Amino acid sequence: MDMPLNTLIVGGGSIGERHLRCFQQQPGVVVALCEPNERRRAELSSRYAVERTFSSLTEATEFDWNIGVICTPAQLHVEQAVRLLQRAPAVLIEKPLSTPAVAVDQLLAATPAKTVGVAYTYRSHPAVQAVRDLIVSGALGQVHQLTVVTGSHFPAHRPAYRDTYYAHRETGGGAIQDAATHLFDLAHYMTGPFDWIFCDAAHQSLPGVEVEDTVHATARADKNRVMISIAINQFMAPYEVTMQINGEQASARLILHEHRYGLFRLGDDQWHWHNTPIRERDDLFREQAKLFLEAALGRRPVACSVWEANHTLDISAAALCSAARGERLPIEGLIAAPPLQ
Repeated sequence: MDMPLNTLIVGGGSIGERHLRCFQQQPGVVVALCEPNERRRAELSSRYAVERTFSSLTEATEFDWNIGVICTPAQLHVEQAVRLLQRAPAVLIEKPLSTPAVAVDQLLAATPAKTVGVAYTYRSHPAVQAVRDLIVSGALGQVHQLTVVTGSHFPAHRPAYRDTYYAHRETGGGAIQDAATHLFDLAHYMTGPFDWIFCDAAHQSLPGVEVEDTVHATARADKNRVMISIAINQFMAPYEVTMQINGEQASARLILHEHRYGLFRLGDDQWHWHNTPIRERDDLFREQAKLFLEAALGRRPVACSVWEANHTLDISAAALCSAARGERLPIEGLIAAPPLQ
């Protein structure tokens, strides 16, 4: 490309720093940072040699940008994205799209002429893409079941969680909005829109907070054809993410903490495993940045659209209500994801 892609990172927390670093490592990209905390802004500016910094979005949106990346607490995403879209043709919003209490209509109305994606990072994983291609091609036959089992020791990889958005549901905290949202998105990406969900959630172990750290969810998707089971906790010692998708002709398994996937066809006597180039978390964020840049340049669709992310938000809202009421709930306000293709 002849001209640099001027990219504004909005929010300098841990996820903002990761996006800043991984976008900065893409060819032809020049990053700037918007962060209200003066000390944090100076720290990141020095660490990554960022020449342009801003203390507010108002200050930053006095200028035009090629790309914006929203990395602030979830309840701020919609309002900030709408403002930034007035000065940037392409915006990537960190997951989740929003919180259930914030309406997204204004953002949905602002997106048709723009490139807007939501950073559900698993969608950029080569293993996920490979398994979805198997589903779309019919290699598994009719899919009937999807199961996910995952967990991690949250204090080990995010020690400041008590002092961040995670500690409060209204800012997008708790395991449902923080971690399960990734799995809700990944499940409907593989199977189609959710029809209903039943969710059991509780605070079991995580010290210093009261939000749920453990979630068990049962759901149906694709007009009730696919049965879904998701179990997650944020206190166990190992970090593991395993998904299995069972169809009439074959099963596929994603071992995302090992960045590989396998296929087991009827008649086989063992799994056939495939590795990917992903080795650590920044690799995946670099891949996500690369794919979004290609989308911003009109070379491919975004990995996760606002409409798909809004369906995930509907699932999360229903899961929160289901856990509170002890009831199976339909996915209200359903905005269907595009058909698998």
